[in-house]
Amino acid sequence: MRKKHLFGIFVLFVMITELALARDSSGRFVFAFRKPHLHRDGFRAATGTVEKGRGTKKWWEFYQYDIGIMSPSGTDFRQLTDDGLSRRPRWSPDGTLIAYVSGVDEAEALYVMKADGAEKTRLVKQQYRIHDFRWSPRSDVILVVVEIDRPKDRLENWVVTVDGESTKRWRTRRWAEGWFHWDAEGEKIIEPKNKLLEALPQGVRWPEWSPDRKWIAFTTDGFLALAQPEVVGTTGLWFLQRDEPPCQRIERWSPGGNHILFYTAGDICIATVENGKFKSYQNLSLYRGRDATWSPDGSQVGFIGRDRGGRSTSEVFILDVETGSMTQITSTSHDFYNLHWR
Repeated sequence: MRKKHLFGIFVLFVMITELALARDSSGRFVFAFRKPHLHRDGFRAATGTVEKGRGTKKWWEFYQYDIGIMSPSGTDFRQLTDDGLSRRPRWSPDGTLIAYVSGVDEAEALYVMKADGAEKTRLVKQQYRIHDFRWSPRSDVILVVVEIDRPKDRLENWVVTVDGESTKRWRTRRWAEGWFHWDAEGEKIIEPKNKLLEALPQGVRWPEWSPDRKWIAFTTDGFLALAQPEVVGTTGLWFLQRDEPPCQRIERWSPGGNHILFYTAGDICIATVENGKFKSYQNLSLYRGRDATWSPDGSQVGFIGRDRGGRSTSEVFILDVETGSMTQITSTSHDFYNLHWR
């Protein structure tokens, strides 16, 4: 009886430990990391000596990409894939699953796996391209923008369950570039009203939806702009505020929905938003970076930048939003990509 009692305590301890890891307030980074192949072409790519005419279009000839996780301190690194073709990982909102793309150009598939790399499941078989995918807030379904290899109407929205058992498809290119979105509860897909696109500047696409789904941020003519989709979709009216900051590209809204992370001249910047109005702007990094991502509590930003010690690798940094202090947490022999913090 004593052995059974001890075994039960051990199992309970393991379950509590796993749950604590999944809910750790500091979260974990997931990322893709790139290493050159250990042959002549890989060596040439790593040293910048690829002969003229042989670019990196066929990147798989030169490099291998795999997915890993680590803590925000830069410790507890763990490699989760080993196929050399896995990229663009993204945590589920509850932090228990990771969705990612695997495959070469023009033959990409969407997979999901547990946070420890177990139980890899293919949700979308190889397609010409997977442009984007967005988790449901409930972490059980994923909205995917898929490009099909056909003469016209190539983009589709797919909804796939994480168990791979169900798929729904919309062959509607008009809304395929980021306009279909989950409601705030993650129970259904919302299709915006036609008046919304008619009112916004021509060419607006891939908007970033606020956590409560009441606002979108997007770029137009080199500026960061805001709109309230429900109102604009009803009235058919939208105007610039005339105080929009210059913007190259948007990353994400903060978890609380009061800040927007974006890039200007390569620098990582933050816009503070209140009731749909810009209140302030901050050049957070004063340093060029990419793949910026919010910490779970919105107090920090992780990003990828060049090693400050003079090495040629790209490394992971953390910025404190309030103080602006910056810390480099990795120093490796490979390059990081597609950073996501959850």
